[in-house]
Amino acid sequence: PAPTHPEESTPVKKGFVMTENFRRLAEAQAAVERRGAREAGLVIVKGPYGIGKSELMERWAADAGAVFLRCKETWTKRALLDELADALGLDKRGRNSEVQARIIGRLAVDMRPMCFDEADHLIRSTASLLEIIRDITDMTGVACFLVGMQSFGNTLGRHGHIASRVNRVVELKRLSLADVQQACDKLSEVRIEPSLVERIHADSDGRMRLVLNAVATIEQWAKANGWASVGADAVKGKALCVEFKPERIVRGGQA
Repeated sequence: PAPTHPEESTPVKKGFVMTENFRRLAEAQAAVERRGAREAGLVIVKGPYGIGKSELMERWAADAGAVFLRCKETWTKRALLDELADALGLDKRGRNSEVQARIIGRLAVDMRPMCFDEADHLIRSTASLLEIIRDITDMTGVACFLVGMQSFGNTLGRHGHIASRVNRVVELKRLSLADVQQACDKLSEVRIEPSLVERIHADSDGRMRLVLNAVATIEQWAKANGWASVGADAVKGKALCVEFKPERIVRGGQA
């Protein structure tokens, strides 16, 4: 039987799955480093929710020695500069222009790429936050990866003077069957047989978040039943990937 409270069980093994999306990022990094125009250093990274963009970008940033920041809805120009200065170990005192000058000076020497996750928050009624980033990349020549939802590129495209600096657009895809197989092999404490890997891939719709949930659920069932290996037949009829979906609302407030 399945555990009554699966959320209380031990989580899956920690690790990073080197997916096809990671290889797409590496290719974009190599391309932007070979660019001709110095100011064309922006890379847009976009994709649907739930595919593991944030974890992927954090790992890529660590491997590339990039400065990684997660943008916030509450960011002002000063908050952006302060967090970037913190990440670079710089003094935050003084006017905005002084802090920005320190950031430019450091990056011009170190040439560390920048990565801004949740970049949708950088564009509101104006692109003033993106203007700060544009100034920094123009002055230093460092590459900057802007990570957003599927529509982020279209939103940025409304600001032509910034869009003209985009060197590459990386379209992150849903996980392939090979990606899911790799995730199961790397993250699960029990063997997940190919038949069940195929079902996880189908049920998760290629989203890493749901794959991780499925692996955790399977491990819980395996522990409860003493299974060392789990195939599709063993969990037939059981939900692997539970996802919240709002109830359909009809006139009168009744679903």
